[in-house]
Amino acid sequence: SVFNSDALKDVTLYKGSQPAQYGGRLASVLDIRMQDGNDKRFGAEGGIGLIASRLKIEGPIVKDRGSFTVSGRRTYADVFLKLSSDSNINRAKLYFYDLNAKANYRIDDKNRLFLSGYFGKDVLGFGDNFGIDWGNYTGTLRWNHLFSSRLFSNTSLIASNYNYNININFGTTSGNITSRIQDYNLKEDMQYYANSANT
Repeated sequence: SVFNSDALKDVTLYKGSQPAQYGGRLASVLDIRMQDGNDKRFGAEGGIGLIASRLKIEGPIVKDRGSFTVSGRRTYADVFLKLSSDSNINRAKLYFYDLNAKANYRIDDKNRLFLSGYFGKDVLGFGDNFGIDWGNYTGTLRWNHLFSSRLFSNTSLIASNYNYNININFGTTSGNITSRIQDYNLKEDMQYYANSANT
């Protein structure tokens, strides 16, 4: 899967008529929410497969007040390539990894902080001759404030980065191509429940 299922709490697909909070997107929107972690006890789970392994660790920061979860996975086709006697194959690189992390802390009954991040990278290379890699990172710091039983707000600081690199080195010909998209946001959401039928 493109997404690490160990890190997911909820997934919602909007195929059309997206809510205004998604900025008037023309195509579909996939809204993905991460797990918060266990605020009562520590735990770990994972799995070992033929091409990839995964591990998740979660637990309380302060019992009943805050928690964290860290989930990662990595493929290891490149480990098996090193077993080849062919030097063109055993110097090849072929793997991806991703890491999801989230922490939350309840300051008091009306204020809560969340810190979350995602890091991922794909790498393909043939010795020193050719290499391509691309990856993403994103981080969010969110403050949730409850004004009353009917009104609450979320204030978020968001940073994201997408980049890819191509390296070519054949004899006297060498080159490097880099592309990057960086984005920084300050986002404020407020939600008011007028009554049971109107928000």
